[in-house]
Amino acid sequence: MDQVIEFESTSEKLDYCDTKYPIILVSGLGFKDEINISDYWGKIPDFLKAHGAEVYTASQDAFNSHVDNAIKLKYRILDILKNSGKEKVNIIGHSKGGIESRYLISKLGFGDKVASLTTLGSPHRGSGIADIIVGRIPLPKIAIARLINIYGMLLGDKRPDSMRAAVQLTRLAMENFNKDVPNIEGVYYQSYASHVNHAYPSIMWRTLAGILHNIDGDNDGLVSIESSKWGEFKGVIKTEKCPSISHADMIGLKQFSIVRDFKAHWFFANIIHDLKKRGY
Repeated sequence: MDQVIEFESTSEKLDYCDTKYPIILVSGLGFKDEINISDYWGKIPDFLKAHGAEVYTASQDAFNSHVDNAIKLKYRILDILKNSGKEKVNIIGHSKGGIESRYLISKLGFGDKVASLTTLGSPHRGSGIADIIVGRIPLPKIAIARLINIYGMLLGDKRPDSMRAAVQLTRLAMENFNKDVPNIEGVYYQSYASHVNHAYPSIMWRTLAGILHNIDGDNDGLVSIESSKWGEFKGVIKTEKCPSISHADMIGLKQFSIVRDFKAHWFFANIIHDLKKRGY
């Protein structure tokens, strides 16, 4: 996947991400948008704006259920549509953010307000890591959940529910979710995955990928390639310099991303440019 584009003119650069509808970025589990201690999207929003995009972040809870976060996302989008004067938005959801976005579109009646949904490493068929956390690790789960919930409150969640959020990402839970949450006609769904291989330069990510590989096959350290596929699958994210990309690398999450040669902001710009060409 080519990343850096050479522009022939300033106007071409400014129009590169100028989509018909605004872009809203929806974050995954354990983080909140625009919080200094996490800085989830890094320089991606500013970079996209510099190339013509109208970009917003979702600001949903870090640790909450699909339903609760989808409701927060609903009101966020309604506010965006009101302020922008546009009829629809394009959603880009990373990890659990893609699942919450699907719920919003299908169950909260937003099929006519969402032009497209792009999911990046979203566990559409669940994650074996969630199965392990919920059912196999002999740990005091209630005590750990309480500690995580305290962290969630420090991030700004009013009523975090980390255990429920984890349970909802198990493979069985997502199997039931998919039966109840179908795609909506008229919305363009596309997805990307990534893959941590044996040469990836982080012991942590290689270990996670190895554990998950025994359950789900090739994966990005948290979500398998097969689970990431939804709608039109656009492929596994990689470049010539970066043949292996983790769950964090794909959005440039600097606290957990170790592959510095991968330019996440350009990856996003190219996704949005393609949406522009499709008329979204």
